[in-house]
Amino acid sequence: MNSNQIPRAIRLMRNQTRPASSVSVDPKRARRRELQFARNLDWNLLKIFYEIVDAKGLTRAAEELSRKQPAISLALRRLEDQLGVVLCRRGSTGFELSDEGRVLSDVCRRILDHVREVPARMSNLQDHLTGHIHVSMVSNLTSEPFDAAVGSFHRKYPRVEFLVEISSWEGVVNAILQKKTDVGIAPARTKRAELKYDYLYTEVHRIYCGRYHPLYGRRGLTMAQLSEESYILTGADEDEDLTRFRQQYGLGKKVTGRSDYLEEVKRLSALGVGLCFLPEPFARQDVEAKKLWPLLPSKDAPRSDIYVITNPAIQQHAARDLLIQELLQLKNQKAAAANG
Repeated sequence: MNSNQIPRAIRLMRNQTRPASSVSVDPKRARRRELQFARNLDWNLLKIFYEIVDAKGLTRAAEELSRKQPAISLALRRLEDQLGVVLCRRGSTGFELSDEGRVLSDVCRRILDHVREVPARMSNLQDHLTGHIHVSMVSNLTSEPFDAAVGSFHRKYPRVEFLVEISSWEGVVNAILQKKTDVGIAPARTKRAELKYDYLYTEVHRIYCGRYHPLYGRRGLTMAQLSEESYILTGADEDEDLTRFRQQYGLGKKVTGRSDYLEEVKRLSALGVGLCFLPEPFARQDVEAKKLWPLLPSKDAPRSDIYVITNPAIQQHAARDLLIQELLQLKNQKAAAANG
């Protein structure tokens, strides 16, 4: 018996004393009502009810849950109101379940049994999960949460294969819309209503030049000075926030190179061909190696948010869902550590 059977079980208890009816019931309509009940029910009320049953009273249940008794009593009344039945009798004679209460208690026990099985089932999944995860992402992402999640996922599920495809942000979105990929990692120029976007991290894009450029080693340059320089641009795949920033300050009016691949943009800039915008983590090693020089402080640089993008219409995929869970969990842990 599962949660969708709760209203049916309660109804059966009521109908045991009623004469049989010749009126037929549409099974589809009944199923829809039961599903609607399951969606609308506050499942926490079932947990509280089972604690009341297990403690054989509201007072001990309140102590076990570290709640005040009026809050437990209110939760019980709310559950009774939703079901339209009295679940227990309490008073000077003590605590006693009604017939409907005993039925619901049995349902709650079955739910609890399934919940208790979750750790064991997840442990077994680690040994048996196979298949592949198709990931589409924009080029040269440097994300500690993503790298940590992939490494952690592989250690847990070593038999799952990763298929990684590099594409433009628009290509990533189209692949997800067409159900050709499981997970997308990319910025979002516009958010499509049919897709799900989970924030992953924020990229900071600073302006860089190579060691052969006249501005190498310079500090305190104004936007007016930077607007007079030539730039290497990333073309149609440039992030929208970066495009707005450039246009606001007139950066990139003079163009000496273009590429959709950040690696090539960085290469041209390192050779002195022009200035360029690069994500700060992506350029860090070249700055430390004195191949690039940052011309714009981080606090003044444009930012773009990177998302984990999925399509809810794609059939459930255990490996994909576990990877996303790992990603968001590690991202949240990092954020909590930074704030704590």
